[in-house]
Amino acid sequence: MEKYNIIHHRGIAIVLLLLCHLNLSAQYANFQYNTELCDCTALFDSTKYTRQQLQNTFEYLYSRQAIYVNFYALDRDKEPKELLDLLKKEYKQKIDILEHYEFVNVPFWQEQRKEMIRHINNYYELSRVTIQARINPSVLFNYKLVDNDCKFYRNALVAGGRQLLKAWSILNERQKKKNGSPENLQLIYEERYNSPNRMKYAREEVMTYGWWNSANALLPDVSYEGIEKNFNKLLKNINCDCDEP
Repeated sequence: MEKYNIIHHRGIAIVLLLLCHLNLSAQYANFQYNTELCDCTALFDSTKYTRQQLQNTFEYLYSRQAIYVNFYALDRDKEPKELLDLLKKEYKQKIDILEHYEFVNVPFWQEQRKEMIRHINNYYELSRVTIQARINPSVLFNYKLVDNDCKFYRNALVAGGRQLLKAWSILNERQKKKNGSPENLQLIYEERYNSPNRMKYAREEVMTYGWWNSANALLPDVSYEGIEKNFNKLLKNINCDCDEP
């Protein structure tokens, strides 16, 4: 009888251990999130990552808030010093999030984080030299991620004078080929070219639509491929209430 009790108690202990193991291996908690069109609820395994890690991953990586920059380097209503101060503040906020916040620790999302850091660093550097170039165009030579178009507009901005006016004329012809109303674009160009402020217009046009657009197009982008699929992998029992698009 005593032997039976020992075996019986061992059996109960084993069952309890198995139940405890099952409970620890997957403990699901509720998670709510909102996309552009949908209000969603789901479950996540809280033994794999925390609610805060999941929230940060959704808000800053999935929803791209970490790379949305509320800043424009070519804002002519602000002086260069003010723009540089604003840029440093914006950059610090974004980098602090990406480098110090906790995210779901799986390869896909960690790679997304690294891509975003590279993107922000490149955008910051391009913005910084572009702002400084309003005072000293030669600083554009310090920026290395350039192609032949960037070099053409950069050299014209540094040289000024006739070379800048020629670059403006070439830029205008290129823009007309892509514009739905090239005649109006030509009229604006001729009006500005014949004004007393034509050098000012030339610098602004070549800096914005020549240098900036060309250099900005070369910035390594952050891939969107697999975003939806890999976020859904973190959840189960997803239920969304969506508005019609």
